[in-house]
Amino acid sequence: MALPGSLNRYLLLMAQEHLEFRLPEIQSLLSLFGGQFTNNQGTYGKSPFWILTIPSEDIARNLMKRTVCAKSIFELWGHGKSPEELYSSLRNYPVEKMVPFLHSDSTYKIQIHTFNKTLTQEEKVKRIDALEFLPFEGKVNLKKPQHIFSVLEDYGLDPNCIPENPHNIYFGRWIADGQRELIESYSVKKRHYIGNTSMDAGLSFIMANHGKVKKNDIVFDPFVGTAVYI
Repeated sequence: MALPGSLNRYLLLMAQEHLEFRLPEIQSLLSLFGGQFTNNQGTYGKSPFWILTIPSEDIARNLMKRTVCAKSIFELWGHGKSPEELYSSLRNYPVEKMVPFLHSDSTYKIQIHTFNKTLTQEEKVKRIDALEFLPFEGKVNLKKPQHIFSVLEDYGLDPNCIPENPHNIYFGRWIADGQRELIESYSVKKRHYIGNTSMDAGLSFIMANHGKVKKNDIVFDPFVGTAVYI
């Protein structure tokens, strides 16, 4: 858990669809759970990597229990535009915030995530080995670790012009995943009855999140159509 009274920075890994609805969804859900959206980047645009400040880890977890626009959230420990900048940022991260997750009785693993580029296994191992300066005292457990840490590299948005080096590199502690599996679970293709006004599953969840709908709320929908969600 985050230290009491602290305002931690978090990294959201966003899905690359319904781009114009992503920001309103995150703002609405944070408001629903008692948080306030704090912009740490100036503009988010089409990037899948968003840095924001959230009052507590509990709010971050509640956010991920509802969002379908975000894939995962991480407690951000370091960020840079080069490996050197990332390592410098990590060295400046408060040790007291690291210790609860790195002690000798814990288990962990480190994973590599890249956007718009594929790395070889050798390249991934090299990036993990470069983090040996971090005070990890626990044991590596690749199957069921207590804590998961991620290196996330951003190679931009153009698949036809992939740079040699990433634009940004992030390191963080994984907190939770979003609810994107619900989109597949409620897919139109899996319904027993489909009308010509059946709503796309993803958009339905986004609409509910924009409206801050809670359990037992009564929702008036004058355009309910074939009522596939009633």
